[in-house]
Amino acid sequence: MEFNLNEETKMLQSSAEKFCKEKSPSPFVKNMIKDEKGFSEAHWKEMANLGWLGLIYDEKYGGSGGSFFDLFILFEEIGKTQLPSPFLCSAVFAGLLINEAGDENLKKTYLPPVIQGEKILTIGLRNEQGQYDHAAAALEAKESGGGSYVIKGTRILVPYAQVADEIIVCANLKGEKASGPTLFKVSGKASGLKKTPLNTLTGEKTFGVVFEDVKVSEKDILGAIGKGTTYVDKVLPKVITLKCGEMVGGLSKVLNMTVDYVKQRIQFGRPLGALQVVQHYCADISTFLDTSRLIAYQAASLIDIGFPCAKEVAMAKAWCSDAYKKSTQIAQQLHGGIGFTEEHDLHLYYKHAKVAELDLGDSWSHRQKVAEEMGF
Repeated sequence: MEFNLNEETKMLQSSAEKFCKEKSPSPFVKNMIKDEKGFSEAHWKEMANLGWLGLIYDEKYGGSGGSFFDLFILFEEIGKTQLPSPFLCSAVFAGLLINEAGDENLKKTYLPPVIQGEKILTIGLRNEQGQYDHAAAALEAKESGGGSYVIKGTRILVPYAQVADEIIVCANLKGEKASGPTLFKVSGKASGLKKTPLNTLTGEKTFGVVFEDVKVSEKDILGAIGKGTTYVDKVLPKVITLKCGEMVGGLSKVLNMTVDYVKQRIQFGRPLGALQVVQHYCADISTFLDTSRLIAYQAASLIDIGFPCAKEVAMAKAWCSDAYKKSTQIAQQLHGGIGFTEEHDLHLYYKHAKVAELDLGDSWSHRQKVAEEMGF
């Protein structure tokens, strides 16, 4: 299967590549790990001005009505430089949930400021074990009279919660008239919210958020009561596929980084890359990259045309997760001790590969999904 990019997509890819290289060199990425916000507000505004945040949304909301495949290509370029931002959690995950579940008034209220970079949203869908539990949410919401509700429970691994204007959660609503998994939007400054920064492997700004009887109103419900699982399940394949795009981009950078190193590293009077076994290792990484790009492009293309592709998305995530991780392990072996130092860039991708493997379902869970889709 061959995926030829059209001229418009090539222009977007070229523009994104230039932006990411200029704005997100490795010293910047390392500095953002130590930064309180974890991203540059100036870069965030530039991304909005470039139209990235609204790429797949309708023009009536301030978007450009672009294709999902173009967004995938954009995330592939982001993955090459590890550009830190709340793009995936805000403009994609949360934005798509609002677009899927919200009524027209809610979309017109929330999507434009998100697309313009003026409002940041985030997602709190993982329980205390780090699992997405929207099908049977441990987070509880109870009616408290007068059209209001009280949310209680804990969410962990909530990205950029410290700067989020709203946190979208799926809570198990217990009411007399209607109940079940329901989406709520909660103000990031709501009384009863307790945010604790988590020390993650990549250093991305991620928080544990405790909801201590946080009050919300019926206006904060997204979509129909009891349909939260349905909305999340419609959006998740797109988010998973974009994560695959990130991994493909990162894998591409790892290959280039490793090939350059073994060409320059002199060992026993000749370049390390002159050794046949080293060439074979590099060929392995190249094979992992080509197969990952192929399977991820397939998933993105099927989503783009609206074709049912649950199996293909699961295949892409399972394969890319393993391929990225194995490639960074090979790269570390070829680099030797220097690859593990903070001064070198390889450790950024080694860590990212491990986090990306576990995020949105590990390879084992997605292989199980593939088996289910095949009828086993």
